[in-house]
Amino acid sequence: RNIFKVKNSNAEKSKKMGKEEKFFRETFMYDKEINVINTATAECSVASERRVDLPVTAGEQLDVIDVTEGNAVICRNSKGRYGYVLVEHLNFR
Repeated sequence: RNIFKVKNSNAEKSKKMGKEEKFFRETFMYDKEINVINTATAECSVASERRVDLPVTAGEQLDVIDVTEGNAVICRNSKGRYGYVLVEHLNFR
């Protein structure tokens, strides 16, 4: 019985991540393949001011998906949510 619970939770997680990816592609008009180009750690907690900004907490690991023309990068958190994060809030070690 425990095996089925694990499979169901993985299916739910995959469905939620797919929904987040669809929202990201529509909102950001992003048609390229999603590749992780780097990883970074958030240096401080930052709340999102807009829906396209990704709220981060200090110490959170983020996947960097793409670099923008400004001082922000597009990141994905462990929950599969995408958004802009300012480079000044990230540590790339």
